[in-house]
Parts: sequence; structure tokens; C-alpha cells
Amino acid sequence: MDRSGERPQIELRGLKRRGGVRGAVVVLNGALRPELRKACALAGSLADSCLLVAVDGGLKTCRADARRPDLFVGDLDSSPRPPRGVPSVVYPTDKDFSDLSGALRELRARGVQVVTVAGLVGGRLDHEWSNLLELGRAAGWFAAILAPTGRATVLVTSRGCEAATVRGHLVSLLALGGPATVSLGGTRWTLKRRRILPGSLGLSNETGASLRLSVHAGAVALLFLSKR
Repeated sequence: MDRSGERPQIELRGLKRRGGVRGAVVVLNGALRPELRKACALAGSLADSCLLVAVDGGLKTCRADARRPDLFVGDLDSSPRPPRGVPSVVYPTDKDFSDLSGALRELRARGVQVVTVAGLVGGRLDHEWSNLLELGRAAGWFAAILAPTGRATVLVTSRGCEAATVRGHLVSLLALGGPATVSLGGTRWTLKRRRILPGSLGLSNETGASLRLSVHAGAVALLFLSKR
């Protein structure tokens, strides 16, 4: 645990460790510097090497924290130009997908297994919802996608995880994009190969000393809520 005792120690399912686990930190427009630092620390605890990816306006956060991205992705509606000397994928402004969606496709093509996201929530409401749905759609491409925020540590997966947790903290498990079949143990209320629909079934559970999640079908978001 970190000093606050809130952040879980997470182990992911389905990692291919031959040659090392490759991770990526994705920095979205509006990401705060503390979010970027937490995302980098989390990625470093799960992967052997990491790419830093600035997604359009996320470049400003990278620069504010004196970090040079390894890749820039975006349509330049939030950045005036791609960063000089950095590999860049520039999309037309008139497109039918978000910059985050494009970034996730780029990371899949590069063999990334673990993604952490800075700036997932806190911006425009439609962007926030779209971001969560995009992560659910891309869950099968990675062992997990994680986002440390001020309100929760969000983990999106179609495989599962184990985590060391503090007793009595709130945790919620939500299906993303359609039904999911899951097993959940180590919590106050457990599930065994239970089919859950997008909705409130997995809302407001409580952690024990450890947590075990297996995703048998579908994709889910596991939210470790910050203690207030």
C-alpha cells in the first residue's frame, strides 16, 4: 500500500513475461501533474518498460512536468503542432473516433500489455463517458487498463486481477459495454461465475485483506474508491 493506505497493490492476470512486460502511460488533455506522476508510478510497478504517450493536449501536462513523450497522437485540436523530434501520429480533425481510441490502437500494434491513463475523468462529461466506454471496448487488447484519479483507482480488464487491499474500503465492479461473467472473492459480497449486466449490481462492495477477480466473459471496470 502507499502511505495513505488506499491504493491497492495489484497483480494482473494474463501477462506474457517473456522478453519483459511492456507498458504505456497515456496522458490525456486536461490531465493534472499529480495524475501523471501516479500513472507513471503505477505503470512502473506493473511493467518492465514503459512508453509515455501524449494524446493531443496531454502534451501540455508532459511539458509542465518536464517529461518528453515517446509518442504523440492526436488531431491537433488541443495542441498547435506535434512536438519536434518525437514520433507522431496525426489524425484529421474530421474523424469518427477519439484521439484516445487512436492511441489505444497504436499501443496494441506496438505490443503493449499494460496501459495506465492520466486524465481519464474530470474534463467534459461526454469525454469522460466516452473514455470509459473506449477502455471497455479495448479491454481485450491488454492485460488491463488502469487510471489513478482523485476519486478512485479504476481498473478495466477482460481477464482479472488480484490485489492486496485494506479492509472496509469501498470497491465497485461494473460491466462495461454489455454483459460480463465474473467471479469475485475476498470482498464482503462474493460472486461465483455470475452474469452481470451494465447497472448497479456490483455497486458499493467492501474490501477485505485481499481481492480476487476473474473475468470469464465480457469486460468490467473495478473501482477502488478513495477514502474521504
